[in-house]
Amino acid sequence: MSEPLLRASNLVKEFAVHGGGLLGRTAKLRAVDDVSLEVGTGETLALVGESGSGKSTTARLIARLIDTTEGTIEFDGREVHALTGKDLHAYRCEVQMVFQDPYSSLNPKHTVERIVTAPLVYQKRPIPGGARAFTKALMERVGLNPDHSARFPAQFSGGQAQRIGIARALAVSPRLIIADEAVSALDVSVQAQVINLLKRLQDEEGFSYLFIAHDLAVVRQIATRVAVMNEGRIVEQGGRDAVFGDPQDPYTRKLLAAVPRIRPEWDAARRRNEAARRDRQEAGK
Repeated sequence: MSEPLLRASNLVKEFAVHGGGLLGRTAKLRAVDDVSLEVGTGETLALVGESGSGKSTTARLIARLIDTTEGTIEFDGREVHALTGKDLHAYRCEVQMVFQDPYSSLNPKHTVERIVTAPLVYQKRPIPGGARAFTKALMERVGLNPDHSARFPAQFSGGQAQRIGIARALAVSPRLIIADEAVSALDVSVQAQVINLLKRLQDEEGFSYLFIAHDLAVVRQIATRVAVMNEGRIVEQGGRDAVFGDPQDPYTRKLLAAVPRIRPEWDAARRRNEAARRDRQEAGK
């Protein structure tokens, strides 16, 4: 079996919490507690759990946006926290993030062209074909009108703004994209469009996803494997069908039980009503 692209081992992250008053003592909050996970090349690992379970903190540790308290992270066999200088810059090209709120993660004063090319400018890398042509090509790939490259984030809908964030992540040809609740702020119909886009891009490029989510219905559409987090710890990991079909941990069963389900009789009634409506329309022609 080939080595995983990413291996995180026994990750711990503690934050200092200051008590009130002048003499308040400082306590430690353990947000991530002995977390270990792996992501293979070309696969999608979904990290799921309720808000506050430690998912986003784990994602930021892996992206090296914050440092670990304990534990190790290896990417393609390299220890991430040993990287400095050019090696660290290279890692930040290979691992990109797409955030939950596209508007807060995109500079409102920058055009799409400047946003999409910013990672290359930061890395002091040449922009293939020039900034305008490069941006338009990426916008077309993510389903945006390439003629809108001079517009600002506020001129796009939420789903379109999230596509800009995806285009920015793609600009440096990453090997791992960390999608942190990337569709949770979108309408259901727009969620489906963005998920289909993410899957298509993965098929085309072969990169991996660490997909952070709390919506199990979304996870089921995109994940290869699933890791379930609760109170900073991973309580269950496995293939998507195994976790959804035969959950072992009580917390996983609780999450699955909370997923809304359409009752068969409701679905049958909806189909009958739609058929009757079509019949009336045909009769009226």
